[in-house]
Amino acid sequence: MLKEKVRIEICETDPFIGCCGPGRASLKAAAELRNTLIERNETVKALREEFKGEIEIERQIISRRRGYNMYPPHIRELLQAQTPLPFILVNGQLVSQGKFPSLEEFRQLIKGFIKRSTELISNC
Repeated sequence: MLKEKVRIEICETDPFIGCCGPGRASLKAAAELRNTLIERNETVKALREEFKGEIEIERQIISRRRGYNMYPPHIRELLQAQTPLPFILVNGQLVSQGKFPSLEEFRQLIKGFIKRSTELISNC
């Protein structure tokens, strides 16, 4: 029996809403935003490499400009419930909200879901 990949959905706020038009952000704020975005991208890249073949990661930027009707129903429900961004779903289950997990926190979450998935397959 084939093992299904663990599905990770990362929903983040639009980092450029209200902050980064000409003359709006200080150099310090722009540098902090840049570093945050780089760190998050590096975290996702490291996870994809480490758990290659075992996980599938999808990132979505949540923006009012896009309109909430453009998001899948399960994401819309969380947005309507005012779940704090960023939020993380693993296999459809909300596992984190209000902060972006560190690389180590992501590893622990993923390992727990991979272990459960493996146990389910071995019990079949």
